[in-house]
Amino acid sequence: MRGQGKQSQGMKKGRTIVAEREHAESESERMQARRQAHRRKKRSALMGVLFLAVIGLSAYLGFRELENRREETLERSVAEKLEVTVPVVDENGNSKISERVRLYIAELEREFARKGYTVERVTLPMGMIRAVYVDLEGKDVFLKMNIDRAVSVSVGDAEKMFKYIEEHGLHPNEYVDIRLEGKAYLK
Repeated sequence: MRGQGKQSQGMKKGRTIVAEREHAESESERMQARRQAHRRKKRSALMGVLFLAVIGLSAYLGFRELENRREETLERSVAEKLEVTVPVVDENGNSKISERVRLYIAELEREFARKGYTVERVTLPMGMIRAVYVDLEGKDVFLKMNIDRAVSVSVGDAEKMFKYIEEHGLHPNEYVDIRLEGKAYLK
């Protein structure tokens, strides 16, 4: 009976030594398959991390390029020695105008001159930090403009608005508001 206990633990009825070896090989194969699956998961995770890193780096470089272009534009504007030549009225009573607003007004003068208009006066309205009111020579109304928009876009909108007013025989009494892109308000 001693041998029967060992035999029943290791070998079962109907099994041979060869079957036991095949079983051991299949366990080895399963372990290898698990390792390969684990390696594939690691590779997939690594590829995902690398993909995200590449996208992040591309976005970072793109933003840096945009910032560099903006700085170059600002430097070019300063290099062109844009100066404000028209009177600037500050309704808040501040005697000092920020460099950003001064540069905007200078570019505004230049762009209107390119379109054939002459700026008579620029007013910085009380209580409004991003708006300017522009009086043009030969126009009965003034323009309300936003300094956050590109000067060339704002001037282009003003020119389109003046053409529209003339074509439709409109007569605004006070101002033309072109602070919002694609929209205008006449009063």
